[in-house]
Amino acid sequence: MSIVVATTRPEALTGFMDGLTKESGQDIGVAPTGAVALEWVAAKAPVLVVIDEGLPDHTPLELVREIMMVSAMTLTAVITAMSEEEFHEDAEGYGVLMPLPTDPAARDGVELAKRLSGI
Repeated sequence: MSIVVATTRPEALTGFMDGLTKESGQDIGVAPTGAVALEWVAAKAPVLVVIDEGLPDHTPLELVREIMMVSAMTLTAVITAMSEEEFHEDAEGYGVLMPLPTDPAARDGVELAKRLSGI
């Protein structure tokens, strides 16, 4: 698994994950909690962790900070309802690859994969 999606709603993100997988060629694992995502980051060093809002144990930016402490090389993206301006202000300095809409579609997965490949 090279990409982790931390979410409690994997069914709602199927199109997004399909687009991300097809464009990136990477395997995706779904972590139901931030704690599981952190375990996988420590054990498997994924290239990317996509963090959804509504995790039972972490806010997205809390989890980004913890991932940075475990593996500074792991990139992150956040599914958020924040405005782009608000997100930029709150996430500045965290190195988040990009914010994603609350209901990301396949095209958002493709865009994320393209950004990932550009790094």
